[in-house]
Amino acid sequence: MPMSINRSAHAGQVLAAGGGDAVTALGVVITFKTTGAQSAGQFLTLEYTAPPHFSGPPLHWHKVTTEIFYVLEGSLTVTIDGQSTTVGPGGYAFISPGVVHGFANQTDAPARYFLIASPAGLEDYFAEMTELIKDEPSWPPKDMGKMVALMARYDTFAPPAE
Repeated sequence: MPMSINRSAHAGQVLAAGGGDAVTALGVVITFKTTGAQSAGQFLTLEYTAPPHFSGPPLHWHKVTTEIFYVLEGSLTVTIDGQSTTVGPGGYAFISPGVVHGFANQTDAPARYFLIASPAGLEDYFAEMTELIKDEPSWPPKDMGKMVALMARYDTFAPPAE
């Protein structure tokens, strides 16, 4: 049987340090390295810089998205199923679909990590959220309905009430 090769939308890519399209909001810088358009929807890779004392997103979970965090600089506190662990450079977290999780930078210095998400799609979530933040007079918005709808469009859900 002949071997099938899955060809992505792009044959390959090389980026210099700092390369890639970036979005910024609330002191966060997200630099996209490989997007779904480049990987035929298979995965997203990005570099995320969280400012000091960044509380991160609220706890959430994904139905189909798997996430892998790899800390490059600083410290990142990752919460998985209610257990928080702080990791420094070289620290790693793997989060399966269905697992409630969150992350924060609780230190006085920026934290920078590399994220791999599969399948792709969260790049559009981050881009739309950045625009929503810019359009709102305060954050979090008074009408959380917009945020909840945005999250649901991109496989991101609040944990069930206990």
